[in-house]
Amino acid sequence: MKLRGARVSDTLPRAWGECCRIVEWVNREGQYSCLAVPGDASEEEIRHRMRSHRNGPQHLVTDDRELPARVVLPRV
Repeated sequence: MKLRGARVSDTLPRAWGECCRIVEWVNREGQYSCLAVPGDASEEEIRHRMRSHRNGPQHLVTDDRELPARVVLPRV
C-alpha cells in the first residue's frame, strides 16, 4: 500500500476501561481513512489492519469554498 502520509495517536483511554489508538492515513489518490486499534497493538498488527481496511461511505465537505456550489433542483 502506497501512502501519502500516516500517523498513529498516543494511547487513548476508553470509557469502558480498555485503551485504543487512532490510526489515520491518506493514500496516493488523496483518500483519507482512519481506524481504531488496541492500545497495545504492534506495528505489524497496525500494518495488517491498514492493508485489510475497506473504506465505508464517503462524505462530502460542503463548506469548502474551493468546491463548486451545490446544485439544488426545484420541487414540483
